Amino acid sequence: MDDERDEPYELTAEERRDIQSDLDDLSSMRAVFSSQSVKGVVIACQECGANHFYEWELLRDNLEHMLRSGEPRMHEPAFDIVEEEYIQWDYGKGYVDALTDTGLEPDRRIELTRCPWCQVPFAEDHAFCPRCGRSMGAVRLYQELIGKGMEERDVRAMLVRAGFEPF
Repeated sequence: MDDERDEPYELTAEERRDIQSDLDDLSSMRAVFSSQSVKGVVIACQECGANHFYEWELLRDNLEHMLRSGEPRMHEPAFDIVEEEYIQWDYGKGYVDALTDTGLEPDRRIELTRCPWCQVPFAEDHAFCPRCGRSMGAVRLYQELIGKGMEERDVRAMLVRAGFEPF
C-alpha cells in the first residue's frame, strides 16, 4: 500500500489546465502587485478554515510541483506574517482580470533606463527619479503614445497642455 502512495497521482486534462491557469494568474498578479511591495497572496483554506500565506515563489513552486507529481506539498504555517503585505487571491485575480478586460496587459511595463531631465541612469524601475525627484509617469505616457503611432510633436504638446513639465 505504501508503494501506491509513492507513485505520482495522474492529473486529468482539466486539472492540468486549472493549475496552469493558476500559474498564469499568479504571474500576472506578481507583475502588478510586487511593485507595490506585496510579498504574495493569502488563500482561505477550505480544509482547515485558516488563511494560508504564500510568497510569490513558494506558491509558484507548489503549483509546478502539483503539475509534476499530481499532489500538493505540505504547507507549514507562515512565520511572523505582516498581513498587509499580502493580497487575497480572489482580489488579485479579479484585479488582473479587470485590467485584461479593459485591454491592459497586467505584466507589460514601460521600461526606463535614465531620467530625461538629469540623465541619471536607473538600476531598477523607478516611479520618481532618485536624483531630481521628478515623476516618470509623463515619460512613460510619452513612450506609450509614441509607440501607438502618435507624432512626437503632438504628444509633447498634449503633455504640456495637461500640465506636465517638458523634458
